[in-house]
Amino acid sequence: MFRAIAALALTSASALSATTLTSTAPWWERVTVTVTGDGKAQSCHYESSLQPNSAQSCEADSSQAGVAKLASSKDEYTRITFERRFSPGAKPSAQTLQPGETLLGGQVMALAIDARGAVKNCRIVATTGAVSPQYGCDEVAAERFDASVSSSKSAPAREGYLSVIVYGHSEHVV
Repeated sequence: MFRAIAALALTSASALSATTLTSTAPWWERVTVTVTGDGKAQSCHYESSLQPNSAQSCEADSSQAGVAKLASSKDEYTRITFERRFSPGAKPSAQTLQPGETLLGGQVMALAIDARGAVKNCRIVATTGAVSPQYGCDEVAAERFDASVSSSKSAPAREGYLSVIVYGHSEHVV
């Protein structure tokens, strides 16, 4: 149901992020798509902690958004947010949502990142919700993280966790 939008939004986040992803400090990115009751994408908004104060509009393909048919009437809008959060080291605690938001799905991936910034190992360690995000180990393996300060090829892998969550908020247009 939300899979087409999820794939689009998370791909948009990767494309919009001109900043190299860091593996030494926590960061987050989120894409929020507003969909009308008839399933048409109304707007798309991208934010990142890696680029503070640089929120941007993004493109949401209405043909893909139409697959969702999210709201029950044309007088409703649904905001769907796709969020990635990176935590170096220890596994992050569960995400808390704001009142009125509904968790649709999510997963946590354990990552090993080599000295060149390539993801060398990824495994899904937790899943939640009914919707499995279409952003997993294959997609994160294509990402590039910052290179290690050490130029040694034998430098130990840096470890971290990437959480991907999808949540929604519906509202009636007055």
